[in-house]
Amino acid sequence: MDFNPSGINHMTIRVNEIERSEEFYGDILGFELVRKMGQSMAVYKIGKEDTLVIVEAETSYDPNSRDFRVDHIGFYLESPEKVDEMARYLRDNEVTILSGPANRKKGRFVFASDPDGNMIEFFFEGDQ
Repeated sequence: MDFNPSGINHMTIRVNEIERSEEFYGDILGFELVRKMGQSMAVYKIGKEDTLVIVEAETSYDPNSRDFRVDHIGFYLESPEKVDEMARYLRDNEVTILSGPANRKKGRFVFASDPDGNMIEFFFEGDQ
């Protein structure tokens, strides 16, 4: 498998209060809001092409069950076919596939787990 990412496309972190985090990343740090996805997800542009995605934790309503962590790291692939090729490669090397490969609105993805359980997304996004 020929896999040479040009960089990290995005990191996704879980937050407990989306409004406070939007204020922090948008207003205080000055990151440019690229888009909102529902009421619990926001995407910020960092630099030329990288993004930070914040997602409100599903347990945010319960102060005894706070959830904050890096959710996953996303690597961009050049085509939907490369996503499928990556999935085969990962399976052949006994890497745990968590989700996919599957289509989404503007692309295709596969989520896998590294040896310590960190989630990694390999995806293609573009007009199909």
